[in-house]
Amino acid sequence: MRLSGRFVRVFHWIAPVLLPALVVFGRGLLGAPLGWMMLVAMIIGPLVVIAMYVAPIIVLFDRDAKAARSTRLLYDIASWVTWGALLVMMFTLVDGGDSPPFGSVLSTWGVMSSDASSNIFAVALIIAIIGWAGTLATAIVGVAQSRSTGRAAQTLSAP
Repeated sequence: MRLSGRFVRVFHWIAPVLLPALVVFGRGLLGAPLGWMMLVAMIIGPLVVIAMYVAPIIVLFDRDAKAARSTRLLYDIASWVTWGALLVMMFTLVDGGDSPPFGSVLSTWGVMSSDASSNIFAVALIIAIIGWAGTLATAIVGVAQSRSTGRAAQTLSAP
C-alpha cells in the first residue's frame, strides 16, 4: 500500500479539480448531451472543489505521513472510494432539466435506461459524500495520532 499512499499524496491535489470537471464536461466528451445540468454543475462545482481541498490541507499537518512521504491507509481507502464514486457519477448523470430528459453517458451508449442510470447516480452521490466525510475524518485522526505520538516521545525522552 506504500505505492498507493504515494499516489494518493500527489493525486489528492489534482483530483479536486479534475474529477468535478470530468463530471461536468467529461459527459460531453463521451457522447452525452450537455444541457441544464452543466449549468447547475458549474454553479455547484466550485463549492465541491473547495470542499475536496479541505482534507489534503489537513493531511499537511500529519507529521508521520509527511515523514513517510505517503498517506495513511484509511485515508487512501476513503480517497479511492470518493474518486471512484465521482467517476461513476460522470457516466450516470442524467440531464433532467429538459423535457424529455437527456440521457447519461451509459444511456446514450445504450447500456441502460435513463431511469436506471439516474438511480445509480443517486447511489454514487451518497457514496461520494460518505467517502468525502471519511477522508475528512481519517485526515483529522491522522493528524491527532501524529501529534499524540510526538508528545509521548517527548515525554519519555525528557529527564
